[in-house]
Amino acid sequence: MIYVYTANVKSLSEKVSSDEMAFLRMQSVLCEERRKKVQSLKQPADKVRSLGAGLLLQSALYEYLSLSVGKRDCGHRDETGMHCVGEINDETLSNASRMRKLQIEYGKHEKPYLPEYPGVFFNLSHSGDYVAVAISCHPVGIDIQEKKTLSEALQDKFFSEGERGSGKPAFYIFSGKESFIKLTGEGMSRSFADFDVDLRGRTVRDAQSGEILAYVRYKELDDGNYILCVCDKCRDIIRW
Repeated sequence: MIYVYTANVKSLSEKVSSDEMAFLRMQSVLCEERRKKVQSLKQPADKVRSLGAGLLLQSALYEYLSLSVGKRDCGHRDETGMHCVGEINDETLSNASRMRKLQIEYGKHEKPYLPEYPGVFFNLSHSGDYVAVAISCHPVGIDIQEKKTLSEALQDKFFSEGERGSGKPAFYIFSGKESFIKLTGEGMSRSFADFDVDLRGRTVRDAQSGEILAYVRYKELDDGNYILCVCDKCRDIIRW
């Protein structure tokens, strides 16, 4: 099972911009690694997204580790009809505060992991007013992408001939590629030309052999302007 949490941080941004003490209180709830990350950023919008992502991650991990989610019914797949976007609220802060001693370390290519919980994997993404977290018992990648036109130059650089000629929106393909390199932890060290995103088959394939490397699933966020892509290697059930 993959658990995906998504939040709109617009109200969080409005709150902390008018109340510096509120920002400091929320920042104090974060684990040391995320707090340093927030403090290292220069732009206010980046700070808020990083703050929101940290709070959402810690709250989601608290639920996951306490088995409050694991005990739910798992007999369904891809709840595409459900609204999946919430907000950073008092419950989020309360849960997050219980995980303020969380340790996050980084492996090869700076992929984050939890040394205290070797069987728990997570991935973060944020864009615009949105932050998202995916948690699972196996590696997972997640990406939020705005529905906007990608330049021909960018597509020529990162897309294969088959991808460019698929007739599918480029932002879906790009999001699939982003989520795949976040799944593997290779980041931009791996060329986007090495693999193709097949939207019809919802797969990521080796560009040369055609071998299936991973699976992608998409969900449109509530405002219709962003998509969420989740990537894993075993096509596990997703609970949004």
